[in-house]
Amino acid sequence: MNLLDLLPGVRMAGENKGQLINDFTSFRNLRDSIELHLTATEEVDGAWKHFPIPAQSLSCPIQGVYEAINPPPELSMNYRGNYDDSDTILGFKTVRLHEALMAYNDTDKIDFGLWDEFFSENFPCARFIFNIRGDIEKQIQSWLLAFGSNLDGDTIREYNIKLSQLAAVLGPDRARVIDMSEWSKKDGSGLVVLNDLIEWLGYRNCKFSSLIHSNKDGYGKDTTKL
Repeated sequence: MNLLDLLPGVRMAGENKGQLINDFTSFRNLRDSIELHLTATEEVDGAWKHFPIPAQSLSCPIQGVYEAINPPPELSMNYRGNYDDSDTILGFKTVRLHEALMAYNDTDKIDFGLWDEFFSENFPCARFIFNIRGDIEKQIQSWLLAFGSNLDGDTIREYNIKLSQLAAVLGPDRARVIDMSEWSKKDGSGLVVLNDLIEWLGYRNCKFSSLIHSNKDGYGKDTTKL
């Protein structure tokens, strides 16, 4: 996350307690409410009365949530009276998406198409980076060290599979899967993965020369200079 935050014109935010899942749930609730007639082209009468709702009406309110919880620094806004942040690329980290994808044990029952529709309609210009960890045993060890509890290896593998499946549904132009066990190598050999990633994001002549860790040696701050 911190490395992406260093890219020109980008402002990354941290965790938001799974807000994306809440927005998806709201989107699905309105879309699947037969009585609401969300896509009606004529006035709906009766208990569910409303005039026709324009397509993608929910997109701006949903995007507005992430703009509101990822504001620019207060000093930046105060320094210039006509502060314009409209060209800034906003992003955020979330580690809870897999929880929504694990709602069913049977992968075929997960509506990946609805997730695709949700992302396409509400975040049409977004890029999605799915960070998995292929070295399952090391993830189990680090989890035990950090939280004092055990993770089930098969569950982690299922997380990885479903995140990769969602990325495949979104397609290579919108989604990319990276493996933390590859790009986080301490000898810096994994930088090729991250530099390929930022080129995929659209940056040219822009490369990372070193790696910084958001949670160095557990939860410490990395002071590496780039």
